[in-house]
Amino acid sequence: MLDLAILPLTLGFALQNAAGAAVPTQAAAVAGQDAAKAGKPSLEQLQAAVVKFYAELEKKFADLNNPTPEQMAAIQKEIAGVADATLAGLGVDVAQLSDDEMTVLEPLVGMSTTAKAAVIATLEARAKAPNVGGFRAAMRATMLQFADQGLGPAAFEAMAKLIGHPGFPEAIGDEEGSMLLDTAADAPVELIKPHAAVLEAIASKFNSGAPMSLLAASGGYLRLCSAALPKDKSDAIRAQVLAAVESKAAGAEGREKKALERMVKTLNGAAARGELVGFPCPPLTCEWVTRADGTTPWKSIADLKGKVVVLDFWATWCGPCVGSFPEVAELRKHYPESSVEIVGVTSLQGMVAHQKRQRVECKNDAEKERKETLLFMQDMGVTWTVAMTAEDVFNPDFGIRGIPFVAVLDRDGKVFKVGLYPGDEDSMRAAIDACLGKPVAPAAGG
Repeated sequence: MLDLAILPLTLGFALQNAAGAAVPTQAAAVAGQDAAKAGKPSLEQLQAAVVKFYAELEKKFADLNNPTPEQMAAIQKEIAGVADATLAGLGVDVAQLSDDEMTVLEPLVGMSTTAKAAVIATLEARAKAPNVGGFRAAMRATMLQFADQGLGPAAFEAMAKLIGHPGFPEAIGDEEGSMLLDTAADAPVELIKPHAAVLEAIASKFNSGAPMSLLAASGGYLRLCSAALPKDKSDAIRAQVLAAVESKAAGAEGREKKALERMVKTLNGAAARGELVGFPCPPLTCEWVTRADGTTPWKSIADLKGKVVVLDFWATWCGPCVGSFPEVAELRKHYPESSVEIVGVTSLQGMVAHQKRQRVECKNDAEKERKETLLFMQDMGVTWTVAMTAEDVFNPDFGIRGIPFVAVLDRDGKVFKVGLYPGDEDSMRAAIDACLGKPVAPAAGG
């Protein structure tokens, strides 16, 4: 089945809003009365249109498994047309939408070809307000602006700038505030450092009574603190945040408890400790290393010292991961294997989502999954090495919460860069070239 969350960045949140977001009852009643007088659709009618839109998409693409990049482009074009038609049928002026109306319709706007620019302009005007409403508008405008581009350098610069918005501290705990902590965490250090005072001031928001949406962003928050604050301060904040999550986990049950326990692992990881970039690569236990021809070129990441190593964390079910394969292949062609090793890092997933074969279930059968992964590599023309690690692909030491996720190791085996996107060729080459230009440290006693 097509995972709709691999469409523009706003779509994952849009699906949640469309399916379950409740319009505030008092606001809905007033808005409904005003809308009826003005001959406009009510908030409930707008929400119903969005729910119908997604229901039709899910039905239409129910049988589409792991679309190719070409199919994905065609699908996005088709969806944009449906979004445009839906908005036109509602008869709303997107430039005049209220905050509540914009929240409800944002999923449609995010995929529209005609409405997005007008909504971004409206949000940017509202973003000038020095309050929480202004911050929310600024965050939404930024997400819409970069929805089709992904989180590249320009997006990171915009996200980091939002930390300085006067309304940001008040928005901590809201969806937009928590989202910013996660997305800005991979921005370059020089963009984060100017916001040290803000980041230190919001530490008190992380307590055992904090909402799950905020605690889920703990890893991103601590990476920001590590980048902006002295180590003694960032360590103290990490201890505070970790205590809050552990306290919350002690009283939680079911899925929430499992999620909180995963957070504890992440908060104890190298990224959250501020010991990732510039430090030796965290342990990666490679249980299976292979090329598409079935050969094993090396057994441990430590064997690769002296080379620049590109770690591309991925999984067969991840559409954006597979969609970036052509760019990774070009990268493999560009650099000789004698100086640069590219490693697709994954872990056992209990299945292999083939694109050219039927999906294969492999739960509790590691050998079967490895054989199927090798077939996947051969089918998809993978020209680089793939390693399955004992550590989960959402590796807590690297602070990974979404894939694809790329880390670059220098020739001494130290982490040079993290959070790169494999399809961002310029950033990838810049990181690799910088590492190639660094001399290898002499061996101890040499």
